[in-house]
Amino acid sequence: MTTLEYDRRQALVTPDRLRHFFGARRLAVVGASETSNWGRNLMRNLDAAGGVKDLAFVHPKYPELFGRPTIPSMRDLDEPTDLAFLMVGPSRVEALLEDAAAAGVKNAVVLAAGYGETGDEGRERQQRLGEVARELDITIMGPNTIGYVNASLGIAPWAVASERPPMRGPVSAVFESGSMARATYEFAQAHGVGCSLWASVGNSAILTSLDILEYLLEDEATRSVALFLETVREPERLFALGRRALELDKAIVAFKAGRSEAGKRSAMAHTGAVATDDAVVDAAFAQAGIVRTESIEEMVSTAGLLGYQKVRPKGTRMGVVTSSGGGCNIIADLASVHGLELPAWEPATVAKLAEQLPPFASILNPLDTTGFGHARARPRPTKAEDDLMEIAVEDGGIDFMFTMMTPLPSARPEDPTFIESRLEILGQIVRDSPVPVVMASNTCLDVADYPRGLLEGAELFLLPGADLGLASVGNMVRWIALRGRVLAAEPPVRPEVVARADEPVGAWAEDEGRALLAEHGAPMVPAVLVEDVDAAARAVAAVDGPVAMKVCSRDIAHKSDIGGVVLNVRGEAEARAAFERIREAAATLAPEAEVRGVLVSPMRAAGGVELLVGVTHDPTFGAVLAVGLGGIWVEVLKDVSLRVLPVDAATVKEMLTGLKAAALLQGARGAEPVDLDALAEAIVAISRAALSLGDRLETLEVNPLLATASGAEGLDALVLTKDRR
Repeated sequence: MTTLEYDRRQALVTPDRLRHFFGARRLAVVGASETSNWGRNLMRNLDAAGGVKDLAFVHPKYPELFGRPTIPSMRDLDEPTDLAFLMVGPSRVEALLEDAAAAGVKNAVVLAAGYGETGDEGRERQQRLGEVARELDITIMGPNTIGYVNASLGIAPWAVASERPPMRGPVSAVFESGSMARATYEFAQAHGVGCSLWASVGNSAILTSLDILEYLLEDEATRSVALFLETVREPERLFALGRRALELDKAIVAFKAGRSEAGKRSAMAHTGAVATDDAVVDAAFAQAGIVRTESIEEMVSTAGLLGYQKVRPKGTRMGVVTSSGGGCNIIADLASVHGLELPAWEPATVAKLAEQLPPFASILNPLDTTGFGHARARPRPTKAEDDLMEIAVEDGGIDFMFTMMTPLPSARPEDPTFIESRLEILGQIVRDSPVPVVMASNTCLDVADYPRGLLEGAELFLLPGADLGLASVGNMVRWIALRGRVLAAEPPVRPEVVARADEPVGAWAEDEGRALLAEHGAPMVPAVLVEDVDAAARAVAAVDGPVAMKVCSRDIAHKSDIGGVVLNVRGEAEARAAFERIREAAATLAPEAEVRGVLVSPMRAAGGVELLVGVTHDPTFGAVLAVGLGGIWVEVLKDVSLRVLPVDAATVKEMLTGLKAAALLQGARGAEPVDLDALAEAIVAISRAALSLGDRLETLEVNPLLATASGAEGLDALVLTKDRR
């Protein structure tokens, strides 16, 4: 896409343009049929939502559709509609966009499939569609989309079946899969998660997921956004929008398809995009302040909690009150999985709870109210768990309360006094609580219309079951911590890319890699390049202690494999012998290699911790930093922390302390702790060197980087670059 084409596309997807797109009150439905499920579903959803004021049907064949007269072409419209919903095959779409432009229609939803998801021919067709839309100044959603639901305004050009009218709420969602958009919309509606906007972008010829995300950050009705991604097309924009969302106190909760190799292949086949390493996606989302979930149900549940929960916890200490002993066991296990603490109740709390419980009760956290509580007469229409929770929320040792509710009646009982009064009192308990209260149903039950109305009236939100509920709570606590960390740090500055006239392509010789690292302040053990035995003897004699001697060549990446490394060399005689041995090994086992000489470097005494620091080029996110234990341990333990570059020293320290082997850095078993500040600064310098290569970078690796109490030094360096062309 040229700069002009990009600018034209951007003009079509500004938040102001999208306000008109998603606020369309006047619609033209083009090419619908009464025998098509698409058309019937669209009509039912538009009628159920009730917000469309004027509906025109366009069809060259049928004089009437759904009891309404038609016109043969959009060119016959009396005045422009706000949106055209095109329900035709791909061969007719471009001509209809011409008609729309002639009629002054600026927005269109394109239902048709057969574009980028079908191969090279489909991708060419999709490219032409985008070109036509840009030329005609028409914002299009799709192709291959089912449309959207704007519950806030009651507008639902949504071409799939739905069970109920749209329910308003604080959650918005953007999907790169129509079937997943539909399934999760129904799941959300069934579990009391109301929405502002629910949208399926399809193949994104013009309008993308991030365009809608940017619009939603300005949408006052949206407090959290669920994002279903099959690929990440604009990583830098995602980072910027992620930070903007944090500044606005809006949570982004994402499900990214393609964790497995099979999933990556499926996503690539569906979108035509390049897959990226899943661990890199995890790191990138965390850096952007985005919570990633393991399932689409967890995504909806977490977005619901972050949207509805007005007061958020200040920590991970959770108090639990429930009427089920088995539930206590489940909650305790899930709390451990999701990083939630269960502190003991304070003595004052225990004393107050004991007054309400039988002598045989165990007053623990989680607290089981026991069957005795249900048999006991109560002065008000509440249950035991309600009254005990009201006591427990006053405990000074918890950050929030979690409780599971027994199933609510699915329909209004003959005498609704108790249940309606109970929910009203429960709502007041939650509002008066000094700590946030999170509620969940025992299992993932649908919430029927009657209990949903009671919950809404009491300003209560019910998570769908203990499993999804505790996962969502863990995600909420994680998002709160992410938000604090991201906003506390200034966005790191990306260093300038440096063009070097004599820069090698492919593997660099070690002396060249060392020079690059030194240029950016990365500490390396000193090394001298020698070209003959006399120079080798002088270099070794100048070092007080043993040295390492290594062949230096762009053509020999794995020096030890050919016998190109000799350790513990002392004195001139050993230096001469080692030099000859290395030269002979290179000539015999790598005869085509151009040898620059031999590097002579002092060896370091045993001690410290060896780390691997590597930067590789990810096809989506660019330069990615990996830090882990060095030597053979990186392969054996696979204890590696990743971040997308650039990073600052604080982020690197977070990476280091997050390693499973962090105890080694902090002085395990009486060892002296390493200088973490110096180590972090060394790693930042290595990352600067990698970033200076820009898109030419393939790999820059320092392995090992030796960390000690006095600092950090790289012992070996590997640099691989691509042809700048």
